[in-house]
Amino acid sequence: MNETMLREIFLRLGRLLPEYHELAGRAATEKIPLYLVGGALRDLCRGKTVSDLDFSCNEQDFGFWEKLFTETLGGHFVTLGTRAREFKTRRLVGRKLTIDLAALEGAFLNDDLKRRDFTINAMALGLHDGIFHDPFGGRRDLENREITCIAPENFAADPLRIVRAARFKLEIDGRITPSTRDAMTTAAAGLSGVAGERLAVEFNHILLHPSAADGLQILAGVGALQTVFPPLRALEGLTQNNYHHLDGLDHTLAMLAECDRLAEENPFNRPGRLEEESLLLLKWAGLFHDTGKALSRTVDSDSGIIHFYGHERFSAHLARESLAGYALGKPFLKRVSRLIENHLRPLQLLRGESREKSRRRLVFDLGEDLPLLLLHALADLNATRGRDPAPRRAALIGLGRELLTIFDQEKENLIKPLLGGQDLIKLGMEPGPGMGVIIRLIHKRQIAGTIRSRAEALEAARELIASPPGPGAE
Repeated sequence: MNETMLREIFLRLGRLLPEYHELAGRAATEKIPLYLVGGALRDLCRGKTVSDLDFSCNEQDFGFWEKLFTETLGGHFVTLGTRAREFKTRRLVGRKLTIDLAALEGAFLNDDLKRRDFTINAMALGLHDGIFHDPFGGRRDLENREITCIAPENFAADPLRIVRAARFKLEIDGRITPSTRDAMTTAAAGLSGVAGERLAVEFNHILLHPSAADGLQILAGVGALQTVFPPLRALEGLTQNNYHHLDGLDHTLAMLAECDRLAEENPFNRPGRLEEESLLLLKWAGLFHDTGKALSRTVDSDSGIIHFYGHERFSAHLARESLAGYALGKPFLKRVSRLIENHLRPLQLLRGESREKSRRRLVFDLGEDLPLLLLHALADLNATRGRDPAPRRAALIGLGRELLTIFDQEKENLIKPLLGGQDLIKLGMEPGPGMGVIIRLIHKRQIAGTIRSRAEALEAARELIASPPGPGAE
């Protein structure tokens, strides 16, 4: 790395963590190595926003650095993960910037770096000597936007890295090298043993990306997606009826590509981008929406027409079963299931005469998830090419706008409060009439759209508890 780029990285680091100068000074004076490693260094090289810093040191120096970090930065350290005994990792708590300190694996820095996943994550910056360490050409691969694994056996050591390859490909808008893709294919079977909580973190990163379908396509291409979610394997090669031009799995991936697009170009006249939870709901539901087709497929003996009667109920069950160990939360999974179970209803309303009663029933059944259901239904339709779908698209968009008008008129009755009295008590509020005032104020903000998630509601509640609203605030 040239001196100009190295100086720029130090300048970025200094702006992010002004105390780094003191840490680097002590490292140099005491001649005790301390390295900035991992994703933080990768993103500093790219000039991207960094929200966490990972430092590594020799195991025998861990106590020294733990003490100096707390003295210099404040806060206190907590142990991370289940591997704390064999691989020491501690997180500094009490700062907005996340800072992790880990012991190097092996006697030397390169022993640690060669165990990492990809070359772009196997770089280190010595704070004690100012040297940039890049034994595997990560800086070159970063410039070329290539995802290259350090060694195929590293995928076997932690198969989750296969999913991370797709995530990083999206993050740097790059490509996965052919040799890395081959190694991913070979190691994909190992993903069946990875904990759901760990998989959920990586898949959520992918699903929140505007090009999530591209990442999922890569994982499907190496067999990883089907290994993680076996119901998707049953969709490979599954021929469909004349509404469809793709098999079950390719249709699912095409539908998710439409979800990516519609999340950015909402045709239902709804302002603003979808917030994170809504994006995840839309895309998790999209991933599983047709998984039940393999269980419900029948062929009419007279006409040869293929049917998938009731597949939406099978699909909802498979989603709940597959995601049960992913720590996504019961309320979230209930909403995913509801989207899947109802994803055919908007199109069914287009058949024959759609009565006002049927429309209102759909609005009241879906409540605040109606906008997501409409996006889901349109994405599903857009991923087909049979029976001239263009008129049906126009009709669905028109119907959707009518349904959303009903929703807007009735949303005060449809949107349930995000918080209750027990939530306020947990935040430290004493029971009393003031609780009802705060709950109603937050509910009104929900209805107005200024509060859109439970996290935002809790933050608003903290502020209202700290500064109680005066008389007539409602």
